[in-house]
Amino acid sequence: MPLPSTNFDPPFNVTRASHIVLTVRDLARSRDFYTEVIGLKVSDEGDGEIYLRGMEEACHHSLILRQSDEHPSCERLGFRVFRDEDLDKAKEFFDRSGISAEWAERPHQGRTLHVSDSAGTPLEFVATMPTLPRLHDQPQLHKGAAALRYDHIQCLAPDVATVGKFYTDIGFRVSDYFVDKETDEDPLGIFLFRKDNPHDIVFLTRPGPKLHHFAYIVQDVQHLFTALDWAGGTGFAHCFERGPGRHGQGHAFYVYWRDPDGHRVETLPPPIQIIDLDDEPVKWHAGNRFTWDLPPSRRWLQEATPFKGVTPTGPDVEIFALEDFLAAQAK
Repeated sequence: MPLPSTNFDPPFNVTRASHIVLTVRDLARSRDFYTEVIGLKVSDEGDGEIYLRGMEEACHHSLILRQSDEHPSCERLGFRVFRDEDLDKAKEFFDRSGISAEWAERPHQGRTLHVSDSAGTPLEFVATMPTLPRLHDQPQLHKGAAALRYDHIQCLAPDVATVGKFYTDIGFRVSDYFVDKETDEDPLGIFLFRKDNPHDIVFLTRPGPKLHHFAYIVQDVQHLFTALDWAGGTGFAHCFERGPGRHGQGHAFYVYWRDPDGHRVETLPPPIQIIDLDDEPVKWHAGNRFTWDLPPSRRWLQEATPFKGVTPTGPDVEIFALEDFLAAQAK
């Protein structure tokens, strides 16, 4: 399937990736990781749930942690729509399209609409949340990476072009995409956005759907190193997974973490800006190295968080990993 085209007159107005809901086995330990290392602030907690937000965020939460004795999973990916009436338009659109969409009651959120994308990824759309004072101007409260705001999620799916069409049909644009360097045809990875940077949601070709990672913006590169020092000093050094490094696509620095339950979270400085219609999709060839950074490990490429109640499908994909690169270098 070719690269999907954006519907520039979408049926409702999605503004950005908004929040994520994760289950964890040790709520207190997860709270410590996200507040001490990632640097989020607790907005509310109780009854087996914790709501957290970044230092720059006025919305009540961008991360919800829920206590569970089951295997850790992702319950929902959240997106904001511009106005409450956009939720009604979304419901009408999904109903017309034969896609199941149901209203849900959620604490600290206005009306919430539940739906799954074409790969089976569980989503929720919301127009409003309670607001709280921003904390970016309260440096005495900043810890670790002092994460500013929630930025994007990356998922794995067996057919990224098909699931990408679900999003382009509702107004998402493609910033970048990867194709096989031999065939130069069907996309193997696709970066989709609604706000002013290259990604709100990203899909890579793997068995799925699964959550690969979610990401928070930090102020600058120094905050990546500060978070690493905080991790070392607070007993979370083992949660460091990859980096500091620089991506080829987007050219952003990064550090990847695995929280105490194995959920992967990325911290990165502000990405490049993409707004104008002239910013057309950029094609990349999978397997090429674009920077001085080393290839990712097989663990980073293949391990991911399951979505609660969703069974992944699709064949395994052969991927060139760090282990292959090092083996080649040793010859």
